[in-house]
Amino acid sequence: MKRIVMAAAVVLGLGFVSAEKADAQIVYGYRAPGYGGIYSGGTAYAPGAVQSYNSFYSPYTGTVQRQAYYSNMFGQTYTRGYGYNPWNGQGYNYQYYQPNWFTPAFGGYNYGFRRW
Repeated sequence: MKRIVMAAAVVLGLGFVSAEKADAQIVYGYRAPGYGGIYSGGTAYAPGAVQSYNSFYSPYTGTVQRQAYYSNMFGQTYTRGYGYNPWNGQGYNYQYYQPNWFTPAFGGYNYGFRRW
């Protein structure tokens, strides 16, 4: 019994010590049917940073496309995307990273047929 009381006191003490004010964050999102499939996306805003994504899925063809983007107040940006069409096996992906405002982005793009 003594151990349980001591463990509860330690947990309670750590809870009060580590309690901090949470940063404000605004999140937007959507999911809607559209031409040929379902579109979805979202954006999260926090102090000094933004992160967003958008995607498309076609239940008729199985085509998938998605892109994600992140940026912060120091100029660091990261973009990544991919897509795939199961009817012809064609797919692609890319990603780019820019470490600051003064350095050009580097990354790559590739595409080809997916082999099963």
